[in-house]
Amino acid sequence: MREPEFKVVDPRRRFLLWFVPPLAVFVTGLVVLLVSGHITGPFRSVTVVRALFASKRDFFQDEQVKRILMARGYQVHVTPIGSRDLADKPDLDSYHFVFPSGHVANEHVKSRRAGKHVVPYRPFFTPVVLATFREHAEALVRARVATAHDQGAQPLYYNLDMAEFTKLSAWRWSDYGLSNGNRVIAQSPDPCKAYSGATLVGFVATAFGDDPPQTVEAAEELARKVKPFVDAQGQAGEDMAPKYFVPEGRTHAVIAVIYEHQYIAYQLRQKSIDTERVLLYPTKQHQSTPELISFTPEGDRIGELMMNDPDLRRRAVELGFHSLGWNGETGNDFGSYIAGRGLPEPPAGEAGRVQLPKAELFERMLDVVGECK
Repeated sequence: MREPEFKVVDPRRRFLLWFVPPLAVFVTGLVVLLVSGHITGPFRSVTVVRALFASKRDFFQDEQVKRILMARGYQVHVTPIGSRDLADKPDLDSYHFVFPSGHVANEHVKSRRAGKHVVPYRPFFTPVVLATFREHAEALVRARVATAHDQGAQPLYYNLDMAEFTKLSAWRWSDYGLSNGNRVIAQSPDPCKAYSGATLVGFVATAFGDDPPQTVEAAEELARKVKPFVDAQGQAGEDMAPKYFVPEGRTHAVIAVIYEHQYIAYQLRQKSIDTERVLLYPTKQHQSTPELISFTPEGDRIGELMMNDPDLRRRAVELGFHSLGWNGETGNDFGSYIAGRGLPEPPAGEAGRVQLPKAELFERMLDVVGECK
């Protein structure tokens, strides 16, 4: 019989066999993290920027936007507020920048900052639209106040004659073949607080003529004509989009005043296009071009990133906004992007535009219509 053999194993070799493979994995992962910047992220200096936001706060609350800004060394602290309340906020100067939705608030903010640091940036725009459901849009077609913009069997966009639409306020949906017995009206946020609600005042005002008022007296007279149409909608909400997009949206508001980007972003999130929800574009449109108004160098930096950073600009389009260049030119990326996702390009900018009165006169109209003060 052969004598048993004893094999001596070098403990250093055993240690290397156990240690080297996980070490290689660790080193590889460390290199990847260093290259991508994730490992150094927590050790970077992050500047917290405080800002007041109206309806476009959804852009800065987007998780991808937050990550992009954090990678650039900034964290934006969002304080939501209506555009008009924003412009009147007593501690306005304590923020790095503000982002109201419309020209009335924009001008009021700038007048309050007269003689101080104030730099405006206009990174994108979005039209104010009337969102409804297919059966209601088709009822408006039968009433001869709307026409389909698309040529397909299930159009998503319709043109709406506001002058004729206001004449339907005394009628009910049941008069046009629907089971809904409510009056044919649009519902908007409070015009005293939200810019989309204020824009409905401008839309209805076009039913009484194209020329905006030039005096306080004329503005008040026009506002008194508009007021019954706004009062008819009852208790106004803060934002109609959340009510419109829920499954039971028809029970909340069959025509809701919202922003186009909210509809586009909703459709892009769906697995397939929701053909039951459609948009009405007044024959005289209004584009909300929010201004990021900076009060500080930190605010300037956020504004510059909004105008220049390709990742932020790409994300704005993905969230439904039309991008703008430094000179106010419209980018071509919006149409090509949504077309690539199977969504037809909407008729934004194809019709005439609502001529709103000067800021101070329009503000007076809102005071009369909404009984704001």
